[in-house]
Amino acid sequence: MNADLPLLKRTAKISYLEDRVVIEYLREEITLEGGAALLFGKIYPFLDGKTGLDGIADQVAVEPARVRSLTEELRRTGVVALVAPDDADPHAMTGREFYALHRRYVEHWLEPVYQHPLWERIVSGRASRAQVLGFAFEKYHYIEGAYEHMAVAAANATETMMPHLARHFIEEYTHGDIYRKGLRSLFDDDVIVRSQPLPSTRALVNFLSETAQRSSFAYYAGNELLQMTENTGDAAEGQSVDRFYDAMRTHYPYTDRLIASFIAHTQADQKLGHESVFAEMCASAPPLTRREACDALETTRFMAEHLTLFMDGIDTAYGRLTASPRPPSDLGTG
Repeated sequence: MNADLPLLKRTAKISYLEDRVVIEYLREEITLEGGAALLFGKIYPFLDGKTGLDGIADQVAVEPARVRSLTEELRRTGVVALVAPDDADPHAMTGREFYALHRRYVEHWLEPVYQHPLWERIVSGRASRAQVLGFAFEKYHYIEGAYEHMAVAAANATETMMPHLARHFIEEYTHGDIYRKGLRSLFDDDVIVRSQPLPSTRALVNFLSETAQRSSFAYYAGNELLQMTENTGDAAEGQSVDRFYDAMRTHYPYTDRLIASFIAHTQADQKLGHESVFAEMCASAPPLTRREACDALETTRFMAEHLTLFMDGIDTAYGRLTASPRPPSDLGTG
């Protein structure tokens, strides 16, 4: 046992209540009092599967026998696992480390999205009316679809992730109405509600829903890429978004109230602090294994690809194939 590395289970929830420590794991509740509670508080930061028992004892200046005794008791309850050094994950990282790595990758993966030709077409006034309105309708369909994947992500979240996901879901649930209000300046409400998203938009929403069923952390890592396209928290990037809307108003004056709804949604997100939600999640997340970190990064990369396809769909479908909005199928009628 001396060579084993103690690892606190990620699903264990720790609560400090005056002179007691309560550990909730699955349906069990373990209470530590007095000296055991004090000792646990000292060794808790080192129960990461990286430090041996003797090393922990040295770090906290406590007799090794006491550390071994408490760790063994926690192991019997299932709260702590003892892993052999060869089984330890040397690539595990903290949530904060992952957040910094994630941002570096996202800035790279978003380049094809920012360089998409549709942006230049709209800014220069060369986009068709169908493309401009299609852009507005597909943004509406994406935002309106948030209730699908956000609910699934919250339902499958760990106790650590749940408060963040539930809060974001509650706040985002009605944001489709903001876009809908802008679209009502040009279309009857029945036309808006009955309009159909492009397959590429539906694929984006479906991918979020499928990821939410599998891993709430990977889901939000991917969702964060979408947040970063507008809710950057960066003044220079925010000005770029403003310049895009100014150009859109100049070339397509009929979109004024539509753009007002876009800006209203961005401001609502910023007021609610949505640009910092993922940072808060990562700060509270337990250490990630290499597999978990790779999964979250791969999900984010796929999200960038789906976002590029989302832009392709608007550019191509509304540019050549159809008018905006897309009406529902009337097969079997008439």
